[in-house]
Amino acid sequence: MDERLIGLWSESTLYPNDVESAELAFRWNGSGWLYWSSWSTSFSVSRYTWSAFTPGTLVLKFHCELDGTWSIEDGVVRHDVESEEERGSLVKVGYEVVPGEDPLGNTLTVLSLDRPLHDHLAGSRFAWVEQSGPLSDPAAGAPRPGPPSHR
Repeated sequence: MDERLIGLWSESTLYPNDVESAELAFRWNGSGWLYWSSWSTSFSVSRYTWSAFTPGTLVLKFHCELDGTWSIEDGVVRHDVESEEERGSLVKVGYEVVPGEDPLGNTLTVLSLDRPLHDHLAGSRFAWVEQSGPLSDPAAGAPRPGPPSHR
């Protein structure tokens, strides 16, 4: 397993003016997620397991997708899940972790994939994001729609 991947990677540092952005999260236990959000308040979380045992090859096995809307309440981002579906797709991409720069010329670490993750609305370049605590799935614990009522 390539320990350099562990943590959070974001497109927003590289493309701060885009109306959409995606983040990739890699946990030590081999779980992770791709979080996509838009200024329109839509979001999607695609959960996966991951491995990078072969140098330069990242394997993402997607198993669940959640979609919904986000809002800000009292300075805290809130996610409301509107749909949740099981998935079963496997994505293999080449990757490298390289030095890079943000638009202002600040040095950062970049995860560069050999192709965009178009099926999940993400590109191919992500910057390392310093985290002060554990990684938290944005949709974990988010309200879900209740079962349909029968009258």
